Amino acid sequence: MQHRQFYVESLAASGRDLPLVGGDLMVVRYPENTSLDWELIVKTRENEALEQAPYHLLISGPEGNFTGSAILVRSDGRAHVFRGAGDLGGFDEGDFV
Repeated sequence: MQHRQFYVESLAASGRDLPLVGGDLMVVRYPENTSLDWELIVKTRENEALEQAPYHLLISGPEGNFTGSAILVRSDGRAHVFRGAGDLGGFDEGDFV
């Protein structure tokens, strides 16, 4: 298994800018799977009501910008977990350490 973690400073979810405290994008490749798995965990400054639904994400941080479709799987209003549902644009497999 290979993995890489990126710090996230800003996030737009289907065009809606979310005021972040910060977050982490985790990208994983398992030997038996040719596609990448990725998950985004962010914390917002205030309560943000987000529906458990698919979103198109624009993710930015000091190490790059990423885009992709994901499903919001958990949210308590301030902590939000998105599960990647397809390719992660902006990620280069050479980024694995």
